Amino acid sequence: MQITINGLAKEGDGVGRFPDGRAIFVRGALLGEKVDVVTTEEKTKFLRGHTVAVLEPHEHRVTPFCSHIQDGCGGCNLQHADGELQKQIKLRITQEAFERIGKFGDVPVTYGGCIEPVGYRTTVRCSVHDGKAGMRGFRSHDHIPLSSCGVAHERVEEIMIKSYFGDNEEVVIRTSILTGKSLVIASTSGKTIETLKDVQVISYDQLRKGESANIVEQVYGKEWRVSAESFFQASPQGSELLVRTVKEVIQKNVPASASMIDLYSGVGIFSGTIGSGRQVTAIEQNISATKDSIHNLGNAVNHVCSRVEQWEVLPHDFVIANPSRSGMSKRVPNIIEQTGAAFVVLISCDAAAAARDARRMVDTGFQLDEIIVLDLFPQTSHVEVISVFVR
Repeated sequence: MQITINGLAKEGDGVGRFPDGRAIFVRGALLGEKVDVVTTEEKTKFLRGHTVAVLEPHEHRVTPFCSHIQDGCGGCNLQHADGELQKQIKLRITQEAFERIGKFGDVPVTYGGCIEPVGYRTTVRCSVHDGKAGMRGFRSHDHIPLSSCGVAHERVEEIMIKSYFGDNEEVVIRTSILTGKSLVIASTSGKTIETLKDVQVISYDQLRKGESANIVEQVYGKEWRVSAESFFQASPQGSELLVRTVKEVIQKNVPASASMIDLYSGVGIFSGTIGSGRQVTAIEQNISATKDSIHNLGNAVNHVCSRVEQWEVLPHDFVIANPSRSGMSKRVPNIIEQTGAAFVVLISCDAAAAARDARRMVDTGFQLDEIIVLDLFPQTSHVEVISVFVR
């Protein structure tokens, strides 16, 4: 079936119209292309399909460098677009989310930069089948075996390909560019894993029983301990670009003496860089990450291990909030308002969540001043959105 692509979905799929008028979301298709499509899913109001032939290609279409795209790997869904087009796609995904979900009009969305497009991931979550690592299929739990991974750091790729992961269903592979130390975190048991001799293996069950494992990474000239159960960006260069961009925003708008709240503070990267020399309160509910932050920053920061919603609000001058992919809960904008902060930077790793949270912030009394898009996940439709609020 031939489909002309006239729209773009947030996951990077092309959007066209089925003969009966229903929308069809087409994996592997780009805006403006005419493609031959096979349907893979049919619903009452829409269909899904994938591209089997490109009849009229976009001028920025390229051949994917990874053969596993054809196998159905769900990891990289924009390898068929060159870097410039990936940039435009991510700007468009963000703009449309703020217009459609956030109900914003003409809000300026700018592009803040991209990291190296290959070999960047120092943390990879893999599915496992018959002891071998792979990736989940797109929109499925199918295991796609891998013989290579172009976006994984070479050390992570080596561990992924050369290891036997036993009876686990999933593993997380994490390596430090600074020290070379690597971890394999097993979903079930580390005892059945056979990997390279200098890789530390630990299971979630061992972590629950009090055992520990960590790596040390470098971001913005500082070393950061990151434990197995603590969140860290998929690459240190991604963290570097994020910190640098937020720091530039803060330096332009906030006095050096202003006090700071770091919500969802993780291992302390924003507190220890942007917050250096300031009065800082860091709120983080993950015990492992809080311990890492205390190790990394000592008593230079007021650490609070708590859900943001349960934190006893204290007045501060500005806020940096970096929640998980699902974004902030409904209560958090009101909590931010109660701090009296006149300036807020919200960091979101999902454009839809960013737009929803921005609307809630504006409804609370803030003004949306700026939106910056970063590409910390090249070859994918994922975006990092920095939303700046003033009042």
